[in-house]
Amino acid sequence: MDAQFLFQVGAVVASLSGAWALVRAQVTALKATQQEIKDYVDELNREQDKVENNVAVLRSQISVLTNILSPDNLAKEYKRKGIVHAQITKLQEEVKAIQRMHNGVHPPVQKEKDYTEKED
Repeated sequence: MDAQFLFQVGAVVASLSGAWALVRAQVTALKATQQEIKDYVDELNREQDKVENNVAVLRSQISVLTNILSPDNLAKEYKRKGIVHAQITKLQEEVKAIQRMHNGVHPPVQKEKDYTEKED
């Protein structure tokens, strides 16, 4: 083995070690990039979960409002309100009749008579 051959072997070994260092640096950089992408995808998944939860809540609220505002429920509610309105009107008429009957003055009850007699 002569010196030139040993020099060439040394150059190849140096070249291979330099290439190996470059490959290791590239692998490290790719791993860091992969981790950044993974973190970004995880964040996107969390945001998507939040959006899906909000959509589920909105769908539930829409379902409730749809049931409340359905024609059958509205008809029942208006019928109930009509009955209550009729009852209030009748009670107002009865109160007016009672007020006319007493002419706004109520005769003293027994306890009032006893109390006023004791004061005299």
